[in-house]
Amino acid sequence: MEEIPGLRSKSYTVLIHILVWVAFLLVPLVFIESATGRERFMLMGWFQQLLMAAYFYYNFLFLIPRFLLRKKLGFYFLMLLVGLIAISGLNLLFAVSTSGLIEHHHPFNFWRTVFFPFYPAVMAFALSSSVRITMEWFKNERQKKEMEAEKLSSELAFLKSQVNPHFLFNILNNICSLARKKSDETENAIIKLSQIMRYMLQDSKDEKVSLEKEMEYLQSYIELQRLRLPETVKIDFSTEGRPELYSIEPLLLIPFVENAFKHGVSYKGLSEIKIRLICAGQTLSFVVENHIAKRHGSTDEQGSGIGLKNVMRRLELLYPGKHHLKISDDGGQYKVELDIHF
Repeated sequence: MEEIPGLRSKSYTVLIHILVWVAFLLVPLVFIESATGRERFMLMGWFQQLLMAAYFYYNFLFLIPRFLLRKKLGFYFLMLLVGLIAISGLNLLFAVSTSGLIEHHHPFNFWRTVFFPFYPAVMAFALSSSVRITMEWFKNERQKKEMEAEKLSSELAFLKSQVNPHFLFNILNNICSLARKKSDETENAIIKLSQIMRYMLQDSKDEKVSLEKEMEYLQSYIELQRLRLPETVKIDFSTEGRPELYSIEPLLLIPFVENAFKHGVSYKGLSEIKIRLICAGQTLSFVVENHIAKRHGSTDEQGSGIGLKNVMRRLELLYPGKHHLKISDDGGQYKVELDIHF
């Protein structure tokens, strides 16, 4: 039977928690000599320690992830106070209900009973906060390393699929053809190619780049693609908003555009590719639409989805819970809709 990833580590964690709390409940009995003292501890002491454990997990499992990590400090401290009042009230009710079960050396004191749980609650708060924050730090460090490794892998896969002899051969042939015709577009084509190479080999090393720079790269890529395409292929590329105000990981959007040119261009009839980028508030919307061109003969199906898989994985690592990707394919029209919430 195949082991579920992470199940063993979670089981060990639960076991460690159980052992620690069992020891926390039993060890004090070793240092209590009188039978009456042990009986009193097992009744009142255990209950107070269970309240401490409850406050520990109340902060550890609920308050920290829901409020503290989301920087809702006001709600966090308010809910801490509510929990403190709750365990104080429970301790008071338990003390009143059990006051006649054991002979007490000290008379019942209302205020002492109310405020006694405060000290163990502070200990539970400090312990749970330190443990959870330390765990989050290690988790973030692990995710950061994973993101860096995934980014490197994704960029290398992208460079391998894009900067290849076939791609450069077609572009250089088109530029050569323009030069022979003494076309005014020759210089512009060379500039576009140099911009692409510079961005892919230099600027893409940065952790983030301006969205405006990413758009310039896409525009250069599209213009170079136009050189090899017939006039029957219509390309509509538009932007809304102010991309210069946003930053994004480099080479994050190009796989969707590359995929549209790879599968949406027909040399036998009309075809259209639409690319729209909208910057509004804290949301970036990127939409790519293309007709699915029917191709005859062999196609490279094995490598056709590698770029998309890479960018999907990068989105999961870079924007967990902050992006929405929808890909629809009805057999004739292919559409990608990506929303990123900064």
